[in-house]
Amino acid sequence: MTNQLAARQHQLVSTITINETTEKLWSVMRDFDNVFTWAPSVEASYGLNEKRYEVGAGRYCKLQGFGEIEEYVLEWNEGQGFVYDVTPLGPLHNAISRWKIIPVAEHMCQLEVSFRYDIRFGPLGRLMHALIMRKKLEGSLPETLSALKLRVETGELCRPHVPADTKSLA
Repeated sequence: MTNQLAARQHQLVSTITINETTEKLWSVMRDFDNVFTWAPSVEASYGLNEKRYEVGAGRYCKLQGFGEIEEYVLEWNEGQGFVYDVTPLGPLHNAISRWKIIPVAEHMCQLEVSFRYDIRFGPLGRLMHALIMRKKLEGSLPETLSALKLRVETGELCRPHVPADTKSLA
């Protein structure tokens, strides 16, 4: 995937095995705007523009205990994964996340997620990162992947899906 992932100060990587087909995993991941239905730390999410399933698609996410962010797709590889950037949040800056599906067997695949970012606000930002943000991120990423595994393998939703035409009313 993209070289944009290389130039960041910090990185977290997490991988999970999912006992389902790559197609089933992709069908959940592909619904980019509705991440709140399966990710426990995402209280709300919705699309920010008319683009879907392509570079430039954007989503808003309200994150429990973190704040609000916007994410925009930089690279879309149908059936295989995507890369998106994340607007600044606290000391985190220039954040990019890559989600890559790796086929293992007929009904088994792995999902590898990397999250790379820089720190802003100088010494204060580094302190906030060391004391709070890094630990939250290290716990949140595996928790998110476990929730996605549960969603793909069982169909269980964290929250009900909200049709696109009613999201603006929420």
